[in-house]
Amino acid sequence: MPRAVLTADSSAMHQFIGALYSGFLSTFPRRIVQDFLFKHVICRSVPANADGTTDYPILSLRAVEAILRNDSYGEGDVRIAHPHHVSRVIDSKTKIVGVSALDPLGIGPATTSWVALWGGQPQNRLKFAALMHRIRRLKERHGFKVVFGGSGAWQLEDPNVQDYYGIDHVLVGEGERVIPDLFNELESGSYSGDRVIQGLPARETEVPSILGPTNTSLIEITRGCGKGCKFCSPSVAGRLRSFPLEKILGDAQAYLDRGIKSVTIQSEDTLRYGSSNLESDEDAVLTLYKELFKLGIKRVILTHASMITFAHQPDFISKLTKLIRKHGLPGYGCQPGFETGSGRLIKELMPNKCYPRDPSEWPEVVKEALDVMHKNRWLPCCTLVMGLPGEDEEDIRETINLIKSLTHHLAFFFPLSFLPVKHTALSQSARCVREQMTVAHWELLEVTWKHNLRFFNKAFGYVAEGRFPLMRVGLRLATGVFGSFIMQTLRTRKKEAEKAGRN
Repeated sequence: MPRAVLTADSSAMHQFIGALYSGFLSTFPRRIVQDFLFKHVICRSVPANADGTTDYPILSLRAVEAILRNDSYGEGDVRIAHPHHVSRVIDSKTKIVGVSALDPLGIGPATTSWVALWGGQPQNRLKFAALMHRIRRLKERHGFKVVFGGSGAWQLEDPNVQDYYGIDHVLVGEGERVIPDLFNELESGSYSGDRVIQGLPARETEVPSILGPTNTSLIEITRGCGKGCKFCSPSVAGRLRSFPLEKILGDAQAYLDRGIKSVTIQSEDTLRYGSSNLESDEDAVLTLYKELFKLGIKRVILTHASMITFAHQPDFISKLTKLIRKHGLPGYGCQPGFETGSGRLIKELMPNKCYPRDPSEWPEVVKEALDVMHKNRWLPCCTLVMGLPGEDEEDIRETINLIKSLTHHLAFFFPLSFLPVKHTALSQSARCVREQMTVAHWELLEVTWKHNLRFFNKAFGYVAEGRFPLMRVGLRLATGVFGSFIMQTLRTRKKEAEKAGRN
């Protein structure tokens, strides 16, 4: 009989069709990614056990499980429930239900960008609401407390929103120093604190290894960033903190025990692992990769990386690439923050992003970084931010011109709408919404998507190296249909902006 049950909605707890970034498809409106397509193709549910639990939750639930087990909870005291089968796991003995979501209200940057394009309700918001409806009905029967935490917690700090979803407490930030006492006091009925609890940054040695695999094979290797970009939530978490190699290898072993030999290392700036400053520590990163391979991991994929690392430390990138190729990966990818082509905005909002170069050199840094990526066969998925505070027409034009100068680079560019995230320096700024987007914004989207559509099929062949010929044919057809649809939609939105005089 579990004292605590942990779960997440199905927009996060799915199989990601074999690719981590396919999770962005859960941010699409339902009118585009309809329920049948969402459920059976794009976001197929993780496997459920006969008792309603799942062995493949999202990473945040595994982290909370490890915190509780490291405290006073035994193996049977905490269970991770499949979102469709929470009623099989929750019972009269359950005192706390912990819920996590990446974008519960569907107002994150990626979701907002797709809704601006097509309108409608995003799938992630709908799936979160459906999960909370099931939990509320069970709460009425069993009387447990509902605690929400995770990267989307800032969206649920309003007490009216909490009441609507049946949430008792929201934990914002990291949980290692807070969760044990919070859960014990909630169980005993002695908790007398606020509904919104502010977590505290954990020391590197306070984060325990996970006890089982996740649906995305993620291994967290750092927290925080330290560069201080004013719009970015990781800045709130303070300096970059790199976890001990022993903890990371412990996480990797949890996957190997299930026969999983491909992992993705998660960090806000992966190539700065082990660094005590804003530059990369070459030895620390190479040692990390070597030790993972030595343990038995066959594929090590990364998430975020900085443009400046590629431009400023190309020899390090070359060494890392050779090590990766030695272990059989034909192509490699990452998600760097492009943000803008305006050196002025870089200087005002994120000057350390370009360190040790001057912010005015940002356009050249981007070009040099993409050159290094191309030379070493890296495929970047670059994110940009539209509607940054203080952005003007000239800033947007500089970004458009920079994208146009990168025509022959095999890279993807994804402009996202600016969203003021709570607890950041720009939390009181206005968000970027469709009704305020200018003609130049829609031109930027046209330029980037025209570039992306040219390279979708080439990018797949780039990574697959001639394998999967039937999949390439299918991808070519799908790209043609989707490309026509999105370009027509962009032209329509641009005309609307012209008609409204948003020049």
